[in-house]
Amino acid sequence: MKTYYRVCNIIQEKGLWYDTNGSFTGIIHKEYDFCGASVLPMDFDNELIGWLSAVEELDQLWGWFNKKEVKRLQEYNYFIYAFEAEEEKFYDKYKHLVIKQETATPVRKITLL
Repeated sequence: MKTYYRVCNIIQEKGLWYDTNGSFTGIIHKEYDFCGASVLPMDFDNELIGWLSAVEELDQLWGWFNKKEVKRLQEYNYFIYAFEAEEEKFYDKYKHLVIKQETATPVRKITLL
């Protein structure tokens, strides 16, 4: 099993574009538009149902969100989580890695101070 990193809200079971059921929320565009990534549309795609956007190295996450943005997201219960997952694939449309939700387990919450 490998470790991956992503920003999400474990309490409310949602990411910034989709919830864990695969429903598009788009809250990053409305509520968290202070994030540079809020300009990325990430429109609905059936191919992504059951998959979570992630990175293999924590340093790669800074390409999606800078540390200032993550600190601000923490105020809304969005934290960096380390996940262990058995399955991954490269999602060509958005040029990033995704991990299979049903095999992904959060193992550590990372809080930026």
